[in-house]
Amino acid sequence: MIELIHLEKRYPSQDGEIVALEDIDLKIGDGAIFGIIGLSGAGKSTLVRCINLLERPTSGRVIIDGEDITNVSKKRLLQIRRSVGMIFQGFNLLEQRTVEANVRFPLEIARVPKEEAKARVRELLELVGLSEKARAYPAQLSGGQKQRVAIARALATKPKYLLCDEATSALDPNTTDSILALLKDVNRTLGVTMVIITHEMRVVDSICTDVAVIDNSRIVESGKVADVFSYPQSEIAKELIIPNLIRSVRSAGGKKLRLVFNGDVSDAPVISGLALDCGVAVNILYADTKNIDGRMFGHMVITLPQGEEDAARVKRYLAQKNVSFKEEL
Repeated sequence: MIELIHLEKRYPSQDGEIVALEDIDLKIGDGAIFGIIGLSGAGKSTLVRCINLLERPTSGRVIIDGEDITNVSKKRLLQIRRSVGMIFQGFNLLEQRTVEANVRFPLEIARVPKEEAKARVRELLELVGLSEKARAYPAQLSGGQKQRVAIARALATKPKYLLCDEATSALDPNTTDSILALLKDVNRTLGVTMVIITHEMRVVDSICTDVAVIDNSRIVESGKVADVFSYPQSEIAKELIIPNLIRSVRSAGGKKLRLVFNGDVSDAPVISGLALDCGVAVNILYADTKNIDGRMFGHMVITLPQGEEDAARVKRYLAQKNVSFKEEL
């Protein structure tokens, strides 16, 4: 487990201190894929770099598997860092080294015997689907292939944790999907706990089990992805998670309902059933739902009928169908 306790990071400047992180408390359980989402400048990258002390916090504690790494010796910190891999937005590959040499690099630093390192590199390149690119150089690879090399390199020392700092933001949507699928597979097959830093809701939505929302250097809410995405509490979470929904609610007049599909509802024709059973016309202002394994996830905004009795009938119908809803003004 990774635990951050009252973590703060401040930078001196000519105009006084810049607060990058303020009173951060987080617990990241073993086996989780933990997303940290926020706008640019919110403190996401600083936060993830404090986890392995690439950035040393001004105050607070970073506890990994029960050990406060902010108070360990330099030698011990190097040992701990072998259990915490990291991948970056810019790949950070060594351009003068081949793919296999890049993946082997952390093993060389750890003084792993040559034959053992060779076998490990072969295993990792097969895992990320790049066995045929072993002798290629980074300049000969696509962005997605470079990130796969970076993932293989980060896994070389068999880390328990993998920190991903905007690892897909430089990639196109299709390549992003393939990298996210790879990370999910690594989590499932190797049991590696992951921390995913991103400003893209779809990244968290695709693979994360838990999420924390950071705004102006502070964590404003956190929890299971399904809970936070279904019922965002903070304004920044609403803007990140359901921006088009917020705009549709604010721009349309009259009373409306925001329906929340959090997986409790099966793939059933809820809206058409509502119109038929309640005898009312339903105007859909916004919809962003998806079917995952026969269950519905997402949000929808509909207008309420003008009559109080009709509106009450609509709410009763939704309650009977186990559809959560909230009246929006």
